[in-house]
Amino acid sequence: MWEEESALVTYLALMGQRANRVVDRYMARFSFVYYPDWPPSVTFVDPTTRVYAPSWWPRINNSDRMALHPVYGDAPAGLVCNSMFFEFYFWGGHPRVTGQCWEKNRHTMAATVAELQIHLSQPYYIGPSQ
Repeated sequence: MWEEESALVTYLALMGQRANRVVDRYMARFSFVYYPDWPPSVTFVDPTTRVYAPSWWPRINNSDRMALHPVYGDAPAGLVCNSMFFEFYFWGGHPRVTGQCWEKNRHTMAATVAELQIHLSQPYYIGPSQ
């Protein structure tokens, strides 16, 4: 399920499934201010207020491709540390590796959503932050 707030902001409902099959629900805010030159900016929000809320972030474990940081340095709304997310390039502090970076005209929002779906499943997803 998704909902457009404006031409530049979309909310996407996501589910994480724990190892014991319990399903947790999340709301992610996608901002497309710099898209498609850069990937979407993504944060997790309280599904009722739609406001950035570190306590509403999922937790993952043992991924060599992604880390979730509900609070991270100067990043204004947390950091999804993966090259398909805007914040990776400006607050992640990682070098750009050829073949692993966002490429305009090659990658789309679908690549960003796919990374989230992979990591909200087993063996990575472990539950909510709250």
